[in-house]
Amino acid sequence: MEESSLNKRMLELAEKWLNGTITPEEEKEYAGWYNNLDDNAGLKVSEEWATDREDHRRKLLKRINRQKARVASLPASLLYKITAAAVLIIIAGVAWRYFNRTPPPIPVAATTGTGVIDVQPGVNGAVLTMANGKTIVLDTAGNGRLMTDAAAHITKTDGSVAFTAASEHDATIHEYNTLVTPRGRQQQLVLSDGTRIWLNAESSIRFPTAFAPDIREVEITGEVYFEVSKNPAAPFMVNVNGMQVQVLGTHFNINAYPNEEAIATTLLEGRVKVVNRQSALPPDHPGGGNRQSAILRPGQQAILSQASRSTQPIAVHTVDVDQVVAWKNGIQAFESADIKMIMRQVERWYDIDVEFKGAMPARTFTGEIPRSANLSELLKLFEVAKIHFSMDTQKKKLTVMP
Repeated sequence: MEESSLNKRMLELAEKWLNGTITPEEEKEYAGWYNNLDDNAGLKVSEEWATDREDHRRKLLKRINRQKARVASLPASLLYKITAAAVLIIIAGVAWRYFNRTPPPIPVAATTGTGVIDVQPGVNGAVLTMANGKTIVLDTAGNGRLMTDAAAHITKTDGSVAFTAASEHDATIHEYNTLVTPRGRQQQLVLSDGTRIWLNAESSIRFPTAFAPDIREVEITGEVYFEVSKNPAAPFMVNVNGMQVQVLGTHFNINAYPNEEAIATTLLEGRVKVVNRQSALPPDHPGGGNRQSAILRPGQQAILSQASRSTQPIAVHTVDVDQVVAWKNGIQAFESADIKMIMRQVERWYDIDVEFKGAMPARTFTGEIPRSANLSELLKLFEVAKIHFSMDTQKKKLTVMP
């Protein structure tokens, strides 16, 4: 059988298994192929498929993620096996199909006439506003030294911009810069203390040209990932919409978009303290001690309600940190997300507006696709979920319909 035919056949069998329509003969065929993909994968197909399907679904998704990380090192002859195996599970029981090759655009009836939805993904870029009022558009700036003055040296290298405080700069003089990523842009930043920062689309950070010797403090909006340079003598503080994260040196992610229900702080490494500075709760709140603040361990996430932060305690739970920071690593990932939550990410990354018509199906979705994928590739994943789209190309507005 030719590779393309085998690819199609295995995807067909995968969908049948996920939908519970696979016959015993087809299951045997699929199991034989699947078990030979990787002898060390730690997951074999057997009678457990019938006895514990949900457990197998979770193991299958984890295996797919591991295999994707190794795709770049595989011979070309094996890539069709990986693409055929990469079936991402929707909680509702339908399969997402991910292809390493680029699929054709999706034909749709756009509001401006028949056309296709084919919007390019976001790219590296941002607008940097200096303390002196000078503005630099990083999208069009070339690599190399961007600016040098008495306060700092600014250098751009590919998708990153770095600040180095001038040796003669007086750190007691508070000069603040602002870096803003509009929709469809992301940017890396290196602060003068060596702290590395990633800004997701539609985010910002306000930071000093040089930090004071006893404290390092920044302010953000949107979603930002931090790898803080360790300096016990100068704690690092992140202020975001009435909340503060205090840290000495660690890796963490903050998602604080105003149109999301909560501010989510996720710790990957080290230790952080999350403080709700707008809380009206008493220190002995019965919800588990002083929940005006919470100290996180790696793998934990603190959730602070946007709407009721003055009366609701901080909630802490364990999460999949790889899924949380997938955006920083070039992956658009969803876990138990409804269609409206997913479309909010689509608006930010593809720089479009989204509207809904009709009642959306009560389903949640789990899956992932490269952030380099065009919008048409992402929307293709929802075909089997009976969700439809139309696009007004002039207004850059996507309409979602059941």
